[in-house]
Amino acid sequence: MQLTVDIPEKDLVEFGKESIQQEIQRMLKWLQIKQSFKKVSEGLKKIDEKSYYNDLKKIRESSWDEYKKDIL
Repeated sequence: MQLTVDIPEKDLVEFGKESIQQEIQRMLKWLQIKQSFKKVSEGLKKIDEKSYYNDLKKIRESSWDEYKKDIL
């Protein structure tokens, strides 16, 4: 058994055009995400690790102190 479907050339062109537009939109989305990650990565490289951990320690201590105040 054989099935033949006749599709006008115009419809094929329109389908191809839509497919290409969708693929370009997906690529642009991923490029934007990649660029965002690159900016974050560059920002993280500028952070001094020692000062980061000191700041984190201060934040934890402050949070713990506030928590203790709330439960007492």
